[in-house]
Amino acid sequence: MAASFISRTFLSYTSCGSIRTLKDAVAVGCTRRNFVTTGKYQQANSEDDKLNTVQNSQGATHQDPFPIFSKQEVQGLLERITGFNALKVAGPQKKPLQRAVYKLLTDEQLDKELQEAHGRLKEKLQMPPFMNPYKDNTTPLSLDPDLADFDTAKYVFTDISYGVKDRHRHVVVRELDGSLNIAPRSTRERMNQIYNPREGREFFKPRMFNEQNLERMISKKQYIYILDRACCQFEPDDPDYVNVTRRVYSAVNDAKAFEDLRSTRHFGCLAFYLVWNRMSDLLLLDMLNRDLISDAKDLVILHCIIHPDSQCATSVGRLEKEEPVAVVKAYIETEAKLKAQLELSLQAMEDAMRTKEKSEERSSS
Repeated sequence: MAASFISRTFLSYTSCGSIRTLKDAVAVGCTRRNFVTTGKYQQANSEDDKLNTVQNSQGATHQDPFPIFSKQEVQGLLERITGFNALKVAGPQKKPLQRAVYKLLTDEQLDKELQEAHGRLKEKLQMPPFMNPYKDNTTPLSLDPDLADFDTAKYVFTDISYGVKDRHRHVVVRELDGSLNIAPRSTRERMNQIYNPREGREFFKPRMFNEQNLERMISKKQYIYILDRACCQFEPDDPDYVNVTRRVYSAVNDAKAFEDLRSTRHFGCLAFYLVWNRMSDLLLLDMLNRDLISDAKDLVILHCIIHPDSQCATSVGRLEKEEPVAVVKAYIETEAKLKAQLELSLQAMEDAMRTKEKSEERSSS
């Protein structure tokens, strides 16, 4: 059996006391049969990892978004929509003063250094997964009435074997009534933080995510800080992460502050969230006002992928060529809620494009 530590944890799971041996584990009923079981634990653990229904601010579809989000085509669309502003991605960073280093490079070496720097910046734009909140598995692994009221505290058994991912690490709890259950996700994450701590993650939810503090930070438009901190503190399917990020996305949409998240790792998730909940009109309008017609087209194509049965998907499918203007017009005519504003913006952009083409023709002639 894999090496394990058994931690004596009190009712609120707020402290971890003395470490017990496997012999003591057997004394409280955590035998090989109960701890590993013949497939029952693995089956329950796999069911615990399955993504379940979403509870978002819009009360939208209960479908699992992650399979669609993880598609290569969708990831490509979101990467193009996000954009790449090197100055914004790199951003000002507070670092201690160091002596400047100068290098003499050939053209080939310079190109190599630039490509490596570009690759490092691209890594910073890796989007966090867009997932539904998890649902704890409450099915008991075993029931041992003889162990009822054995102690005044519950016992948490944690597998600390090397090479096991935290999401797949076995953590079980011996309850006061003698039942052996899969540990709730919150308990598992705290045990993982004890034995395999991650930099920047705290044992308890930071106070900044409390209702009043979060509302104050959102009112100050500290969107990127909130999202970065949420990525550091929570797993992508944690209910707290889902609630915080969805709330920030809705606030960004209401404030039309899309430029604050553009060229960041969170812009793709924002676009996916808005399209998933059929709330992308303001984002599309912002793209048209900024003459980002290719991004607007990608946003509409994303809408067609997520909602294949929509009228927009049918209209775009009938187009012989998926030209950007034609694709955007198909969405405005079929799905848009801000139809008048989008039509005016698209018309203004087309007029500007015609004027630019005429001026270029005159200059060339």
